Amino acid sequence: MTEPVRVHLRVPGTAPMPELMTLIQSIEAAGFDGAGILDSQMLSRDAFLILGQAATCTSRLALFPAVTNPFTRHASVLAGVIQTVEELAPGRVKCVIGTGYTSASTIGRKPATLAEMRACITTVKALLAGETVDFGATRGRLGYASGRRIPVLMAASGPKAIEVAGEIADGALLLVGFNRGIVETALAHLERGARRAGRRLEDLEIIWAVRTGTAATTEEARRAARPTAVHWGILRWGGQWLGPAGLRLPAIEIPDTVWKIYPDLSHAHDWEAAIAATSFVPDEIVAQLCDALGLIGTPDDCAGRIAEMTKLGVRNLYLMPFQTFVGPEQEVRAFRDVVFPRLRAAGLR
Repeated sequence: MTEPVRVHLRVPGTAPMPELMTLIQSIEAAGFDGAGILDSQMLSRDAFLILGQAATCTSRLALFPAVTNPFTRHASVLAGVIQTVEELAPGRVKCVIGTGYTSASTIGRKPATLAEMRACITTVKALLAGETVDFGATRGRLGYASGRRIPVLMAASGPKAIEVAGEIADGALLLVGFNRGIVETALAHLERGARRAGRRLEDLEIIWAVRTGTAATTEEARRAARPTAVHWGILRWGGQWLGPAGLRLPAIEIPDTVWKIYPDLSHAHDWEAAIAATSFVPDEIVAQLCDALGLIGTPDDCAGRIAEMTKLGVRNLYLMPFQTFVGPEQEVRAFRDVVFPRLRAAGLR
């Protein structure tokens, strides 16, 4: 029997709490498997308060912070809060820990280092398992650890980080892009890290974080994707995945207007301004970046792309709609009405 595709959806806490709960209930009703809550203290409401309330408002969804970090919350705080939320939704909660990119940039801090990530994840796992941990000269344990398994995953986007995730975490949330070359390369790094700990890929939960945008036409979807695609492929960290994706881009001069978008291009409050700021990138390059980056096009395009990627063993998706300050209602409808029925017809749901 074909293993089904599990699909989770990103929920930024940028709307009032009552609206967020209505949205999360609609996500469950639409057939999604889980919801990841943005943890970025200056952009969205508190992720763990949202998770706790969502746990009481849903019955089936997997719930997790997407993603939390080692510096705005101490490892002992992370262990305590994720254990507490899990008591409201036993067996449905996991913890995903990353570098805290926007949590750091919005308060003038640097993201967590790989060493800090390693220490945090190791500590959180030990505390959740009921073990005693050394905090400098002080030893401590979580007095209310349940003993139930709560997976601790690492969010990773670079090769070194992916290898650390394979070595120390229960799984990885991979924000790397979404085509054959990228997936194969990322899995090779994850396997290399897993081997260092005597593990296999099959021992890990692997979730592919996929930037997602649907529209009536592919052109509309690509236009909306401009800030995300340019941020990923030209401004920041995604450039290291252009080679595996099979892309070679020309040198492009970046205008100052790009750096004036708050808080950054891919999290912009004014999305139309962010789109305008990317006018220096030709449409054909944006199209190439979109095809390498994620699920960007009509709902039918997205369903076909998911089915194609399952041939590489991709079975666990975390959809990240482009906008942080606009809810994902469009994607909820697209997946409920088109993508999920197509996947069911193909035996993938």
